[in-house]
Amino acid sequence: MPRGDLPDEMPDELGTLWFLIRRIAGLMDRQGEALSRRELGTSLAQFLVLSVVDAHPGPLSQQAVADRLGLTKGTVSRQIDSAVAAGLMTVQVAPHTRREHALALTEAGTALVRKGDELMQQSRASMLDAVDPNELPAALRVLSGLRRALEA
Repeated sequence: MPRGDLPDEMPDELGTLWFLIRRIAGLMDRQGEALSRRELGTSLAQFLVLSVVDAHPGPLSQQAVADRLGLTKGTVSRQIDSAVAAGLMTVQVAPHTRREHALALTEAGTALVRKGDELMQQSRASMLDAVDPNELPAALRVLSGLRRALEA
């Protein structure tokens, strides 16, 4: 990697990796937010909550959605309330426990997720044009190993 792509003063390779991960995550979040607002008329957080509900219909706690997305429970609660108000989602008390809700997307919510999935896929594909496809599996292995080590 050319030196111009790295921060000026990083103590070591792990520090450089930390910097790059944070920078890339921030850039991806900003791009996703702009795309979601421009093309879907919703925030990225709302789109992500709808996507999780789409992938896991039925009883689902707000905490489970929050954990999956790395958002706070309060943020998820606000996104669910907003989605219900917009007619994108329905919420019912789960039959087996009052702590969870059965979340479901409406037709409009499902259509929004499908459109968003397609847009996000196109966006990711354009990002990968700048990456050597032969190097991507190694990068994924390294990042997965670091995630496992940090979660242990």
